[in-house]
Amino acid sequence: MDDIQALRYCRGRLAELCPNLSNALIDELSLGWQVRRFGKREPLNTAGSMQADAFMIVQGLVRAYYPTADEDITINFIPEGNFATHYTSLETPQASHFTFQAVEPTIAVAFSYDYVLQMSRRQPEVERLLRVLLEYEYARLLTHTECLLIHNPEDRYRTFRQYFGHLLPRISITDLSSYLGISRQALTLIRKRLLSEPAARVPE
Repeated sequence: MDDIQALRYCRGRLAELCPNLSNALIDELSLGWQVRRFGKREPLNTAGSMQADAFMIVQGLVRAYYPTADEDITINFIPEGNFATHYTSLETPQASHFTFQAVEPTIAVAFSYDYVLQMSRRQPEVERLLRVLLEYEYARLLTHTECLLIHNPEDRYRTFRQYFGHLLPRISITDLSSYLGISRQALTLIRKRLLSEPAARVPE
């Protein structure tokens, strides 16, 4: 995929996320875009640093994780069409608690925080786009947190397989077990038990 194709994809995805965005506003937004490419396991942003950009993933897969002294705790997988960013930084500039790392070779379009925030103060439609992104992320985070608190390990895996089964071939056992909050060995046993069950795909 070349840069022109990446930018075209980004424009189309923004129109899906926020239909009120006019072509003129997308044109203005695109003045602050930059196509970036990342190798496998290369970080887009690192924990503890101020994030200057949000990344729309155009091709590839990104993992967000919280680094600790003992292990890296995976908190999200970001596939094509979604943003890899510390969303609270969109509201108040602050250092990110998370590292965003390419799980596989990845192409992304970088959005400058400063540029987008400046536009949001002038254009209600851009401010609405930020609200849509924030609401989506908070809903995702709440759903994942409830899953960790309420469901047992097997049900967590079943839920992930139901909604994100198409991502399973692209995710390592180590990263997935961290995301689900279970040991690598336990996840391996669960997958063996359920091997005969077909993985559900996300409805289109």
